[in-house]
Amino acid sequence: MKGKRLGFIMTLVLIMALAMPAWAADTKIDSVKLDFSYSGEEPKSGNEIGRIHVKASDGQPFTVEYAEYSNEGDVWVVGDRPLVHVELTAKSGYRFSSTSKSRFTLNGCSAVYKKARIYDDGTQMELEVYLKRIGGTLSSVQNLEWGGNVAYWDPLEGSKEYEVRLYRDEKSVVTVKTTDSSYNFANNMDREGSYTFRVRAIASYNSRAGEWSDYSEDYYIDEDEVWYYGGNGAWQQNARGWWYAYSGGGYPRSCWKLIDNAWYYFDGDGYMTTGWRRIDGNNYYLGPDGKMRTGWQQIDGAWYYLDGSGVRTTDWQYVNGRWYYMNSSGVMQVGWQRINGDWYYLDGSGAMMTGWQYINGAWYYMDGSGVMYAGRWTPDGRYVDYNGVWVQ
Repeated sequence: MKGKRLGFIMTLVLIMALAMPAWAADTKIDSVKLDFSYSGEEPKSGNEIGRIHVKASDGQPFTVEYAEYSNEGDVWVVGDRPLVHVELTAKSGYRFSSTSKSRFTLNGCSAVYKKARIYDDGTQMELEVYLKRIGGTLSSVQNLEWGGNVAYWDPLEGSKEYEVRLYRDEKSVVTVKTTDSSYNFANNMDREGSYTFRVRAIASYNSRAGEWSDYSEDYYIDEDEVWYYGGNGAWQQNARGWWYAYSGGGYPRSCWKLIDNAWYYFDGDGYMTTGWRRIDGNNYYLGPDGKMRTGWQQIDGAWYYLDGSGVRTTDWQYVNGRWYYMNSSGVMQVGWQRINGDWYYLDGSGAMMTGWQYINGAWYYMDGSGVMYAGRWTPDGRYVDYNGVWVQ
């Protein structure tokens, strides 16, 4: 009787052993040790985003398949925090068992654990690691140019605002601050002379001012071209419309005029204009009260973004931390948009979406630049078909 019972127990044990998955016998990897080193010099503001070297510390039962920076952009800017994506593969007979922060030892480059994920029955791990944040000051602003009385320059990534200094005949006239990459100096260019300007950017990360740019080219204004005549005035109205009369005689015409902190544009006959106006190659919107509008404006049912100088924008615009797309007429777009051969999704507010998005019953993945993945594997190991839909 005892022999039969023993035989039954051994048979049961054998069946259970056969039913267990193969990886159950693998040795657990309960700690991960990695060594980080820069390829070349340490990341600095203005430098191109290069490569990062990551290797398993001596004796580790896994290999590093690849490691790369996953930050957006082509160059480092002040305030960036380098983010490294690492893929690990367990050696035969081993499997990963924990993603707890305490299980990771990261050496070099001031590496700090962010998160990790185990997949493929513990044989694979993806890891994200932060490196030391980019400090210092912003580089100098480039490509300064005049457009009439408006100063323009290239926006500088990582900046939150700009200081702009206007000069007349090499003497400082005024220094202003703006969050846009242009500034209308019409109200400050009130005398004959040669005008130049220069700009420096203020960093979003640490509020430190960058280097002053080189001077712009000279823009000379003679007495006949001065747009602002000075002195007090008063609004006047007749059958044709509103105009502004100077107390000393005369009135502004074919020009911009700053009155009580609002900009107005007067036509060739001196009358205040309203609605859309194309001036010096740019489009502006002046409300029914004649005041130039800036920022987001809903006009005839469509949304437009007018920069700090009132210019109607087109193409991609970065506004309050989000990207928006305006068509050639300046109208903000929403929903799916094919732009320069790539698909993007803009939500109901017009903001460009990134990462995984659930749209009309299907999942899609957009990279950090908003471009939809199609016919490829996503960074987290999922496959999307050629329409961009996740194949589950």
